[in-house]
Amino acid sequence: MLIAQSEKGQLVDSRHYHKKKEELFCPSCHQAVVFRKGKVKISHFAHKAHSCCTSFSEGETKEHLQGKLLLEQWFPGGELEAYLPKLKQRPDLLLKKMPIEVQCSPLPIKRFMQRNQNYLAYGYYPWWLLGEKLAPKRHFGPIQKGSTYFYHGCLCLWLIRPFKKELCLLYDIKWHYHFGMSYQIINWSAFETIKLDFSQQQNGFLWKAQDYRYFIYRKLADKNIRTIRLQEKLYFIHLTVQDLPDWCYLPSFFHFFFEDDLLFLRACFIKASDFNHWLQMIKGLEHVWLYPFISQKKVLWQLYQECRKLCC
Repeated sequence: MLIAQSEKGQLVDSRHYHKKKEELFCPSCHQAVVFRKGKVKISHFAHKAHSCCTSFSEGETKEHLQGKLLLEQWFPGGELEAYLPKLKQRPDLLLKKMPIEVQCSPLPIKRFMQRNQNYLAYGYYPWWLLGEKLAPKRHFGPIQKGSTYFYHGCLCLWLIRPFKKELCLLYDIKWHYHFGMSYQIINWSAFETIKLDFSQQQNGFLWKAQDYRYFIYRKLADKNIRTIRLQEKLYFIHLTVQDLPDWCYLPSFFHFFFEDDLLFLRACFIKASDFNHWLQMIKGLEHVWLYPFISQKKVLWQLYQECRKLCC
């Protein structure tokens, strides 16, 4: 952490701190911290061993510390490591009602979701920036999915590169059955004004419905565990992947959320009498919604409407 608290309750900035014979404390958990004048990392405060502080439980890398400083310089109106007592959380930078979080290390998805639910419950809308180790390639894990936003018809993911002094935006994110995720990239160097321009959207990888159908057949023959489970779910509604009409294999914006399991949702549409019946049927998917910044309710309604158009 860069900000600690003195015995008198004053906030102390590690960058301007000269070591004294006094106790320093974490403003969040109030446990004692020590000053570390860095040779590799920048100067900072750290909890003593076996700390149970939730605000800094994941530890801080050099990349994380540099990222916080970069954000403070980029957005000078923000408050570094502002403690929110009602939430018992300390975002890396607070811009009015927008906490900015730099995440450089893996984080349990349960903890990630709890943080965001807490922010949203108190009227804060967090902005997550992922570090180099969490930058996705063709596969998005739970943290990458959970950090995805929806802007102007585009799925987007933010990255931070502190040592290059850059912010990056992955946008126009799409899923392909063979190649995984594809996206476009915008880069900003410090301290450029961030303007979103999605005019350069591309179609991504070529998608062929028949090719996708045979791709699923091959995975089933190869005993791919996820495809076998998909087939088992289809059995419960008296269908198989072979029974599905061609429109079920067409591309969709919603493949990002469900990937191959979108086939089950489309199959349920075939059997459902109306939207509410469909909602009851798709519960068999047992899908965990990992997107705190995207409305599941809206996605499902739009997906249902898409099925109505495709099946005609």
